[in-house]
Amino acid sequence: LNDADIMNIVVKKSKRKSGIGSLLLKNIIELCKKLNVSTLFLEVNEKNLPAISLYKKFGFEEVGFRKNYYKENNAIVMKKENL
Repeated sequence: LNDADIMNIVVKKSKRKSGIGSLLLKNIIELCKKLNVSTLFLEVNEKNLPAISLYKKFGFEEVGFRKNYYKENNAIVMKKENL
């Protein structure tokens, strides 16, 4: 298979804005490249604007929407191709 899903990336609140999220995502992408993954998917809470911004910074694009995926909030499905 050449697709992969990111299920969860979490950074402790007190450590946010220190580059840890970017480092984690960069390493995930590099590992996927080594494993010949060509498309990477994730879902993010539509209210999580910092995460959405991070994913867009790394080239992820919005491709779908899941209503009420996070209890009362919707999920945005994002993907990055051609790793």
